[in-house]
Amino acid sequence: MAFSKAQKSWLAYDPALSAYAMIVRTVAAPLFLATYAQGVLSEAQSTEYWGYTCSIAGLAAGAISVFSGPKIDAGNKKVLTVALFTLTGVLSTLAYTAIFCIKNSLLIPYIIIGISFSGIISFMGANSFYDSLLLNITTRKERDTVSSWGFALGYAGALISFLCCLPLMSIAGGKYFFPGAFIIAALWWGLGSLPLLKNVREKTVVAADRIKLTDTLRFICKEKNILLFLLAYFLYIDGVGTIMMQAALIAKGLQLSNSKIMLTILALQIIGMPFTLLFGFLAKIFSAKKMILTAISIYIVIAMLVTIMSFCPAAEIRVWLFYAAAGAIGMVQGGIQSLSRSVFSMIIPAGRAAELFAVYNIFGRFTTIIGPLVMIPFAVHLWGKAELGISLMILPFACGAFLLTKVKVPEN
Repeated sequence: MAFSKAQKSWLAYDPALSAYAMIVRTVAAPLFLATYAQGVLSEAQSTEYWGYTCSIAGLAAGAISVFSGPKIDAGNKKVLTVALFTLTGVLSTLAYTAIFCIKNSLLIPYIIIGISFSGIISFMGANSFYDSLLLNITTRKERDTVSSWGFALGYAGALISFLCCLPLMSIAGGKYFFPGAFIIAALWWGLGSLPLLKNVREKTVVAADRIKLTDTLRFICKEKNILLFLLAYFLYIDGVGTIMMQAALIAKGLQLSNSKIMLTILALQIIGMPFTLLFGFLAKIFSAKKMILTAISIYIVIAMLVTIMSFCPAAEIRVWLFYAAAGAIGMVQGGIQSLSRSVFSMIIPAGRAAELFAVYNIFGRFTTIIGPLVMIPFAVHLWGKAELGISLMILPFACGAFLLTKVKVPEN
């Protein structure tokens, strides 16, 4: 299909957001914290605090989206809200560079945590209202195609922006990697937002007094099939997010150099693009629900690999186990997210799609809670190893898979 100017502008924002997610949230910020926390926080504490930061920021962003969303939607202020979140996100990303001017090393880890908290709220808030703009730029028939292209371009944007950061690893022994990466991410996010802010226009879809979260939740509770799916999704997607957020810190604990960590994450992006398409193809043969269950099974294997890695005495074997787990993540991460969205669209009534997808997005984007707030702290205090929190995620993965088997999905 030929995209309109508004659709092209909307699509341009996904690579901008994905650059922040890849460069800052996944790689640079946790590594920056681990590097400057040495001598102030233990390795386990750095991992634990990073998990707390991501989870609490996600909950805060979710609360903002839920309670301010109806008024923003009715007032045609979604583009303005995206602009405000983008501005605070870009400024937060640039603020990391000010760390190099601070001489009191004891304060640096906590300042990094504060900056990260602000940036993650901005990222998630912008993402939520950006998603809601899809309804304003597409017809019902166009929605799947435009949304899929956004997902694909997000992968491409993350990959290209990340490649821009890699040369910094070889300059002056990587001295300029962190400041350079933060500046690239901020510019990529800010400049990528300009087409959307200029060309996307809104129209009021539902009056504010008709959008009530309590009514939506009451409807979900009455519809057992939808409720079962959302509970299953909450459990297994929390595990997916937890593993991705902790990957860089686990790699740091294995004494992998920053350059090797960068190359590993780069490989994940390259693997992720074709395997996401492969999962979509296989879903037509075996069903989307079966492919999600397959992905959950692979995530359980990943958690087992992390467990073995944690107790393995041979450093070289631990590194190869990490690479195996990382490769498996690259294979299933995109597929489980894209097919979950597809299955959800099959089980909800078309007339309530907008409000139900708002709840779905809250579950998907703001629920990395069980791992960082429960499993990882438990593992740290019991065994002194944060990575064993990943091992404990086998339980929510298994519970999510069990609930998903009870969901009735109409298949073609």
